[in-house]
Amino acid sequence: MHRTHAWLLAFVASTQLTGFFCARPEEPPETCEMDPLGCDPETMLVLDPSCTRDDPLIVSLGEGESTYAPLTAEHRPELHHGFQGGQHFFLGVELDNPELGSPGLEIQFVVRAAEECPLEAPANTCTWTTFGARDLVVVDPKLLVAVGDHLTTTGYVVVLDDDLGWVYDSWARVDVSATVRDACDRIGSATFSYITEPYPSESTG
Repeated sequence: MHRTHAWLLAFVASTQLTGFFCARPEEPPETCEMDPLGCDPETMLVLDPSCTRDDPLIVSLGEGESTYAPLTAEHRPELHHGFQGGQHFFLGVELDNPELGSPGLEIQFVVRAAEECPLEAPANTCTWTTFGARDLVVVDPKLLVAVGDHLTTTGYVVVLDDDLGWVYDSWARVDVSATVRDACDRIGSATFSYITEPYPSESTG
């Protein structure tokens, strides 16, 4: 074999092997890529003029990136940490009495916290700091999951504007709330409150 051809084959082989062993891992998805709406800005909810329901809309709060789980004393919302240092929740709602014939929901999520504010204290007696909020409209039927007589939708990213870590320096109350409007122009809301516990101090012994 000609020396030039042999050198060229060796170069190509070494380049391919180097690329194989040094291939970069896929970058993790951006936070908005994990959101069913892609963190798109809100749009306007189109009301159904034929809907005459006027009973109160019954709303419950939940979380979950793809599967809805109700928030309870034993199941608090999980705080997720982004790859660039940000923090966010994947929040969702459940409607106990939806109007399945008139799809479409307008949802506003708000996350706030107050230091040393007990759960039994009236909200207006606490000093609140809002950490995150998001308004969105859900019209895609694939995102509205009917389970029996209930309707759930989840996976919506609520990014925290501030680091929530300060509430773990001492005990604090966190309120996660959702206000929902459906295509029948019914409005309902729900708030889930929980108490954080301070991080354990490092032993100095």
